[in-house]
Amino acid sequence: MTSKNLPSFGICPLVSADSLYGLEPKGSRRSFGVIVQRARWLGAEMQIPGTAITVILFGISLSLVLPGSGGVAAQLRAERVLDEAEAPTQNTQSLDPLSGGFFFKDLPGSDQYAGPFDVVLNKGFNMAQASNRDRSIFQAAYGTRHVRNSILHPLASIKNTGGWGNFLKEQILPIQTVDWIKSGFDWDAADNMTWYPNYFGHFIEGGITSRRLSEKLRSQGIPMASAVAGATTMAASLINESYTHPWLVDGTGGTVADLYLFDLGGIVIFSLDPVAGFFAETLHAQVWPSQAAFTVPDFELANNANNLVFKLPIPFIDVASIFFRTAVGSHVGATLHLKDGYDLSMGVGADTTRQKIDPVTGRETVNIRPSSSLYLDRGGSVLASVYWSEVDHRWLSVNVYPGVLNPDFGAWVVVSHSGQFQFGLTHRRAMGLGFGAVARG
Repeated sequence: MTSKNLPSFGICPLVSADSLYGLEPKGSRRSFGVIVQRARWLGAEMQIPGTAITVILFGISLSLVLPGSGGVAAQLRAERVLDEAEAPTQNTQSLDPLSGGFFFKDLPGSDQYAGPFDVVLNKGFNMAQASNRDRSIFQAAYGTRHVRNSILHPLASIKNTGGWGNFLKEQILPIQTVDWIKSGFDWDAADNMTWYPNYFGHFIEGGITSRRLSEKLRSQGIPMASAVAGATTMAASLINESYTHPWLVDGTGGTVADLYLFDLGGIVIFSLDPVAGFFAETLHAQVWPSQAAFTVPDFELANNANNLVFKLPIPFIDVASIFFRTAVGSHVGATLHLKDGYDLSMGVGADTTRQKIDPVTGRETVNIRPSSSLYLDRGGSVLASVYWSEVDHRWLSVNVYPGVLNPDFGAWVVVSHSGQFQFGLTHRRAMGLGFGAVARG
C-alpha cells in the first residue's frame, strides 16, 4: 500500500479538532451526517465496502443512547472527590471535581497530549514497537484485503482458521488458564492464548482509549463526542489489524474476534458510566500513551506505545498499590502513593522484540526480552516516564509530557542499542502528534 491509500488521519498539527472531523459548531444537525460521510470515505480508502462501515457505525451509534458522563453521576463523583480531599494519603483518580470525567481531567501530563492522532498512532500502530516492523508507515505493506475479508465473511474466516471450537478456545475462553492450574504452565500453549491481548488490549485498553478521547472532546465542546471518539478508535483498530497482518489475504477468526467482539464491544461497554467508573475508581485503570512522533527527514514513526495500567489496591495498605502494565509486553511492580496525589510506579517484565505471523493461519507469535519501566503521574495523568528494554531500536526512552517543564510543550528521547538518538517535541494543541529528529552515533 502506498501513502495515498492511508490518508485517513491527515497529518497536520495546526488543524483544529472541528475541522479535522468536518464538524460544525455545537448543536449542528448536520454533524452526524458528516461523521457518516467521513466514515464511508475511510472505508473507501482502506478498500472496505460500505456495508462493513455500516456495521461499525451501528455499534458506535449505540454509545449515543447509552448513559455518558454528566448529570447525577458527575455530581456524585464530585462529592466523592471533595470527601477524599480530606485524606491526602489516599490515592484518587479524580483530583478535579469539575471535570466530570473518569479518564480525562485536563491535568498536566498525558491529559494534555491526548487526542485523535494519539489514538491512531499509538493504538493503530502499536506493533511498530517490534524491531522487525516497518516504521515507515506511509510505505509499509498493509493487509487491507485480509481485514475486508474478515469483516465481510466472518463465518468463513472462523471456519478457515480451525472452526468454532478453536475460535472459542483461543480467542474467547481462557481455557489454558484452567489447564495450567491443574497441571502447570505450558509455554507451547501460551502461544495460543490470544484471548489475553483480546481482553486486555482490544477490549479494555481500546474501551478506555475511546472513553478518554470522548471525555476530552466533550470538555472542548465537540458535538457528538462519543460517536467521534468511537469512530476514531474503531478506525485505529482497522489500521491496527491491517498493519499487523500485512501479507495476509484471507480472513481469520482472530481478526473477526478483534473487530466485531472486542474492539467494538470495548467502545460500547466503556460508554457506560458504571463500567468506566469501576475501572477508573476501583481498579485505578488508565491508558498511558507515549508521545508518538514522526522523525525528519525520513518521516518514520517513533516513540509510540499505548500502555494499559492498573494500580490495584492492597488491603489495609494505603501507601502503595500493585502496579500492572500491559501492552506489547507486561510489567508487574508497585505504585507508591506520594503527597498531593502524585504516584510513582515501577515495574519489571518483558517486551515484544519480534513479531511473527503464520502466512496460512494468521496466528501471531512473538519473541520477548526483559524490560522495566518507571512512571510519575498525578491523578492518572502521567507526567514523565523512563523505559528500558532489550529491543534493538528502543533500548532507553524518556518522556516528559506537556504541562510539566513547559505549559504547552512535551519532549522525548529514544536511544537505540547502536547508540542512535531520536528526540522530539509534542504540543498540547497538536491533538497527539509530534515531530522529531535522528542523531546517528
